[in-house]
Amino acid sequence: MISVLASIIDAVAVAVLLAGLVIASVMGWRTYAAASGRPFERLSGPVLIRFRLTLGRWMLAGLEVLIVSDILHSIVHRSFTEIGILGLIVLIRSVMSYMLDLEIARIDKAEALTEGAAAEGKFS
Repeated sequence: MISVLASIIDAVAVAVLLAGLVIASVMGWRTYAAASGRPFERLSGPVLIRFRLTLGRWMLAGLEVLIVSDILHSIVHRSFTEIGILGLIVLIRSVMSYMLDLEIARIDKAEALTEGAAAEGKFS
């Protein structure tokens, strides 16, 4: 029963990651279409920032769902070797989540500074 639930949660995590990729791509495309300038110039700046922020947030959500799945898998697999491997996977995913969260916060702050400067007329 718990094994089936963990497998369902694995599928939900994959769905979250795929949804994030699609949503980030659509948002990036919309930002690209609204930007001015030559095609390659439009790929940097706001387009890249919007894509990375959106994808990063969805990846973070997917990783957190996978950690829940790993915890459920550890209930099913009771040998010390399997629990140790699952513990290592949870540790790696937790570190990835933490680093991704730091990166999202850094990009958010940079975007807010850029938007604030643009609102003051420093950038055109």
